Amino acid sequence: MVAYIRTMVKGEHAANDEIEARLDSEGWDGFGTFLGAVFYFAVNRRFPTGASRDEVIRFVGEMRSTSIGGPETDAASAEKLVSAALNPSLDTDIEPMSAGRIQGLTILHTLGGGAVTDEDLDALLGEAATLANRLRLA
Repeated sequence: MVAYIRTMVKGEHAANDEIEARLDSEGWDGFGTFLGAVFYFAVNRRFPTGASRDEVIRFVGEMRSTSIGGPETDAASAEKLVSAALNPSLDTDIEPMSAGRIQGLTILHTLGGGAVTDEDLDALLGEAATLANRLRLA
């Protein structure tokens, strides 16, 4: 799953399609947890000292206006998820498919397009994998 997110972020479409096909046949067990962990680290990398409500609104607006699939993404739901990543005590009541879509868009927006070095991306994905494994075992 690390390779799947890595190829997605790097824009390596053919490799990403191959990994997706393999995961389709083997199963996506644990992917939601891993995606959530990558999302958490990506948001906290983007806002290392937290963010005001206005900063979150601006970030989501920029993401929606510049991302494929962004305009049809619900802004209020995206703002809730980003805010919850910064403050885990906040509740979210977002349908899982919508949450996954928002998480994916946020990951691409914050980490894609050369925004991070390969080393930084590998470190973030490693941290996310470690967190996801701990959460699954808890």
